[in-house]
Amino acid sequence: MAVGNSMGIGIPMVNLGLGGGGGGGAGFLLDDYPNTIGHSYSLRKLSSTVTKVVRVRRNSDNTEQDFTATEITDGTLASFCGVGDGFVTKWYDQSNAIDVQNITALQQPKIVSGGSVILENGKPCMEFDGVDDSLNFPLAVPFPVQYYLFAVNTYVSASLGSDGYMYGLSAPFPSPFTGPNSFRWDGLQGKLQGSGADLSFTQPGTFSQSLYYARQVATTLPGTGSQIKINETQHPILGGTNIGTTNINTIALGEKGPGGENGNIKLQEFILYFADPIINETAIQSNINTHYSIY
Repeated sequence: MAVGNSMGIGIPMVNLGLGGGGGGGAGFLLDDYPNTIGHSYSLRKLSSTVTKVVRVRRNSDNTEQDFTATEITDGTLASFCGVGDGFVTKWYDQSNAIDVQNITALQQPKIVSGGSVILENGKPCMEFDGVDDSLNFPLAVPFPVQYYLFAVNTYVSASLGSDGYMYGLSAPFPSPFTGPNSFRWDGLQGKLQGSGADLSFTQPGTFSQSLYYARQVATTLPGTGSQIKINETQHPILGGTNIGTTNINTIALGEKGPGGENGNIKLQEFILYFADPIINETAIQSNINTHYSIY
């Protein structure tokens, strides 16, 4: 059995690193590092108890169907879409059932193109077009601005206005930019933004895929402050305090906030731990890297 990339080239499943939860011998990430109050979105299975991971709409007749991580890679999803395209209508939260979604067909990221599952570095991904694609959800209750975030992201090309936002965590619509925490990346320059001073970096050279790690902390907490790491040791930015007092009410993926500044990116995983828990961020990044082979 094979899955295809956006060019329709078949790739044997043996190359996908699908053993276990993380691939290549890694365990299920959420079994080892539970995310009890946060949110976890991935196209792989992060927990031994998880079934469906994504809901897809095929463009031939707009039929929608849920898929497991295995069904994304074993040909089931491709067969469902036939020779057409498939778009993500809902990305299931593998932690706490706060699923990000988009009910507007023209704003849904693509996961199947011309009958082949879109791949990045040999693994399934969803692609946001940089114009209006997004997945988002208003949270039932606001959460504090402190968080840990891990995401597997690929910059594709300059988007409308060259914004390139991967995500925005912000106050609810219609005021999505009140005290936002957001990450902008155009493949060379990145910026973690808040309502205080921004953290930014410029990378020498390019890389197609990144394991992006961010920690946002309040100025009153001890430690190294807010920080960014790209691919673990490349481009670490430490010591900033770029968050304000506004709590997070919305998760927006592929844009800075609901309704604006979209990014042309590929996204495979987005794991958000709220507050400032004591977690082993190095081990979590290692689990992610074992599956995605980023660095």
